[in-house]
Amino acid sequence: EPTIALSSSGTKGAITLSWEISDADKVTSYYIYRGTSPTSLSKIATVAASGNTYRDTAVEDGILYYYHVTAFGKKESPPSNQIYNMHGTRLTEDDTSANFTAIVDDSPYVIENKVSFAGDLDIIGNTKLYVLPGAKVVFEKATAASIYVDRGLFVTKGTKANPIYFSSTGGGYELRMVLAAEGSQFDYTEFRDLAGAYDSQSVIISTCSPAISHCRFVSNAATASLYASGANITNCYFGGLDLEIEDSVVSTLNIESNIFVDNEVALMFSNYTSIAPEAGVIHNNAFECNGTSDESYYSADLTIIGYTNVACDFLLVGNYFFRSGNYNTALTEQGDFFVYYDSLCPNQTFNFDDLLTTHPTGIGPGWGTLPF
Repeated sequence: EPTIALSSSGTKGAITLSWEISDADKVTSYYIYRGTSPTSLSKIATVAASGNTYRDTAVEDGILYYYHVTAFGKKESPPSNQIYNMHGTRLTEDDTSANFTAIVDDSPYVIENKVSFAGDLDIIGNTKLYVLPGAKVVFEKATAASIYVDRGLFVTKGTKANPIYFSSTGGGYELRMVLAAEGSQFDYTEFRDLAGAYDSQSVIISTCSPAISHCRFVSNAATASLYASGANITNCYFGGLDLEIEDSVVSTLNIESNIFVDNEVALMFSNYTSIAPEAGVIHNNAFECNGTSDESYYSADLTIIGYTNVACDFLLVGNYFFRSGNYNTALTEQGDFFVYYDSLCPNQTFNFDDLLTTHPTGIGPGWGTLPF
């Protein structure tokens, strides 16, 4: 039976398939199969035996399509290798040789394989950027660069078998999302070499609610800040990042089954002026505590700072806290912690009831190097 080698390329508005066959003598036609899942494809087109390409224009933004091709003669051949692709304007070296700003006319954009940015990446004003499984994105700017998402859509489609990697060969980069479009989402993606472009904040999620799952965030003594956010952050790893929750939260906020290590402050509430998060909003996480005193906000395990008289009791219930190097020994009561309370917000405290006494299972991204 003939064997078919299938490949593809994507542009805005179309995905083009190309194939080669080992023996086409008895072939009368080719069948094109497509699906949005690798396990469920259906026939969408027939191509004459004289052809070896197919251009699929019935494509939607952000959908990863899976394809295979069969040959038909007296009977249908086994399928070709399976491939996947997505339509969109590809970012190339010409686009990324300086600061790059997405524009609506060329949106949606797609990053595949490896792309290097000499400057910043701005996804703004109703534009869309999708990153395909296995892609590698490198920032080369000597000082800290920026991924800036302002009312744009930013989606990374990594998988456990093909994660996505962001890194820097220069001064690092920050991830700043402000009013990012609904549907922004990161899956199986590593953001390493994070560094604040303007201050110590290297991950900022402000007034938006992305879904972040099975990702890795790695920095060096920086902050991951959530401002008025309802983000859904599950099964992630944060290394070298303090978790800061600022101003307020949205009801959809869910911080669950994550690992936080190598931080200065495990958890900080800053200038918080709304109702405290309900029990279970932050739960089943493992927080490493590296505090040394309660004399300052940056040397404590847990910190509350700001300028407000709003009363809040921040619940720590259902989370696991431990000292560096002692993962199996839980911190279970207030006296185990260094806690800093700012005198300028005198009505806010942490609640230490019902902390986990044994470390949770099923936490973290499940891939990459982990501390335990």
